[in-house]
Amino acid sequence: MSPAPDTDEYEATVGSERESVDAGTVESLAVTGERCAVDVTPATDEFRLALAGDNNSVRVRGSDETVVLDCTGDRNSLALGEEMALQRERDEGEANSISRERFETEREPDLVRTTRDEAYASLGWFGVDLVSYQTSVERDHCRYCGHDAERVIERREEKVLSVFGLQFTLGTVASSDECSFCREPADTGVNLSDRERREIYR
Repeated sequence: MSPAPDTDEYEATVGSERESVDAGTVESLAVTGERCAVDVTPATDEFRLALAGDNNSVRVRGSDETVVLDCTGDRNSLALGEEMALQRERDEGEANSISRERFETEREPDLVRTTRDEAYASLGWFGVDLVSYQTSVERDHCRYCGHDAERVIERREEKVLSVFGLQFTLGTVASSDECSFCREPADTGVNLSDRERREIYR
């Protein structure tokens, strides 16, 4: 088997033999084992892949990302998404093959389930109500769960006075970040949970 790369430089490593492995969604992957079937999804636009093992089958389930390939292994087969780009950093292996496949990629569900306009539209003509809605914010770090995410939204609760159908915001009661890592199940409301309120007022 060809010399293995420095696996410390890669987020995930597959070093087993004769196994079927789902490496998940990662930024980089090193395959140093033999006769493995590996599925992986890129977590970044520039996905680093090292093929140092022999006789492996690797499928990179991406869309328009770039695969930076370091290949020193032999007789490996690599399948890339149809729109993915390939950059060969090193290609010293023998009898390796590269093909293209159409992969079904899941779209990230819309995090905003109730907008401010929708929430306010449900109010009556008179009264004071607690309104919950979601809105996009310009940051890539979720202050609720601590993850970095491509999209972060804010769930807000506001006290609203309605007079003859006119709404007046009396103030924000609570707010909390939300991202795809801490997203509530789709069948739940957008109200803040007791835990979130405790975190806010801690």
